[in-house]
Amino acid sequence: MKKSILLGIGASVLSGVAYAHPGHDLQAGFATGFLHPLTGWDHLLVMLSLGIWAARRQVQQGWQLPVLFVSVMAVSAALAMVWLPMSLAEVMVAASVLVMGGLLIAKVELSRWSQFSLVGLVAAAHGYVHGVELGQSWSSLTGMVLATATLHGLGWILGRQQQPWLKATTQLLGGMMMGLGAYWLIA
Repeated sequence: MKKSILLGIGASVLSGVAYAHPGHDLQAGFATGFLHPLTGWDHLLVMLSLGIWAARRQVQQGWQLPVLFVSVMAVSAALAMVWLPMSLAEVMVAASVLVMGGLLIAKVELSRWSQFSLVGLVAAAHGYVHGVELGQSWSSLTGMVLATATLHGLGWILGRQQQPWLKATTQLLGGMMMGLGAYWLIA
């Protein structure tokens, strides 16, 4: 009996984290849109990891990945704001945290087409979810896009560093992201 009560309490406390990211009650405005990627763990981790991962690609194509992400995310968010209903995007966002964590750990080379496809899919999921949340607030979308680009830039700078401790920290970050993404997928 005690065990059932404790499990029930635990389930009710954790039930709110079933969403892959916070911010389902976003208010309108540029500042809110700008702060959301900085305060939502899914967005913050994926944006930084994408910047780090892109910086480790060949320079000719690495810079294209964050640009693609921001572009696809903005278009996807705009579509969601004016037309599309919510569906499996939350699952895709959780999976994106898992996948980007795996990419930080793995030393696997993907073809250029695979890189672009993966980044486009992750960007579409994030843009879609956030676009639904933003409603009709175009200033919030502008803030979110600017913050996303800033996080990609920070990740890029970190990814270009050659210190061994930073590379080890990146691997640890990737492992933590995989665990968090897996948790969000099963929660």
